[in-house]
Amino acid sequence: MKSVVHELNTQNFKRVRIGIGMPENKEDLIEYVIGAISEKDKENLEKGTNLGKEAVIEIIKNGIDAAMNKFN
Repeated sequence: MKSVVHELNTQNFKRVRIGIGMPENKEDLIEYVIGAISEKDKENLEKGTNLGKEAVIEIIKNGIDAAMNKFN
């Protein structure tokens, strides 16, 4: 995110967040976020990114409010 903010020179833009869940043990959070991903999690990530893609298309076509109502 820092590099995006730096390149755009603003924090004033809409974001589409795709959750990755939480590890069972919160002490493992960093490894969970940047570590290897399981096959099950790969499937979930693919579903999430496809849903995010649909949300971005909805934002472009019908606006942020419509997308939030449809996807949240």
